[in-house]
Amino acid sequence: MASLCIWCKCFSENAPPEHVVPEAIGGPADFVLTDGVVCERCNNGLAHLDQAVCDEFDFMAFGAGVPRKGGKPPIIKSRGNFVGTHDSGKTAFSLNMDPAPVKAHDGSVLGAFGKSPRNINASVRREGQNVHLSFQIPFGQTPKFARGISKIALSSLAYFLGTDLALTQAFDPVREYVIHGSGHRAILMMAPGDDTYKIEVQAPYIGKDGFYTVALRIGTLDFLVIFRLI
Repeated sequence: MASLCIWCKCFSENAPPEHVVPEAIGGPADFVLTDGVVCERCNNGLAHLDQAVCDEFDFMAFGAGVPRKGGKPPIIKSRGNFVGTHDSGKTAFSLNMDPAPVKAHDGSVLGAFGKSPRNINASVRREGQNVHLSFQIPFGQTPKFARGISKIALSSLAYFLGTDLALTQAFDPVREYVIHGSGHRAILMMAPGDDTYKIEVQAPYIGKDGFYTVALRIGTLDFLVIFRLI
């Protein structure tokens, strides 16, 4: 079936399904845009924004045991100096706080600490026979993350309210932001008060004066993305 792509607005036919929320963080298999709503070029070309979102939720998804894309075991491997794996029912971590690369438990090489803004900064404290490890996890600091959340929000609007609305000129600034990073969009992020990992996307709330609000639950965080049609 043919359609116009909600991102490039070009004619699209026989395009693969586009997962609204990436599979790698638990996006439902049936929560997809089909029939060319997202063309193959945009599906592939905007995958880096999906990856940016997945990278930020790596610890949450790993802790919840969420399989990666294609049912692969959970893994943390985008932090530079940290790797976490699930293998044969066992969980293992490797962390490098040294100024030189080291080999991790899975044979991969961990970069030197401080070489990436996504590095894990950890401290170790000993109390008798016990060792306490504490660390900080940078979250949501890259512009691509906000663009990825906006991508999910507009895709959700197209899923619930239809592509004709999503294709209107009023959403062109959102498209420019998602595709090219042009402009700025505010996203409200909140801790919902419980630590249950889940994926929930509600049908957009249509308010007065052309406001559309998309509410998302990803992992253990809630997001509100507001679109205003002028």
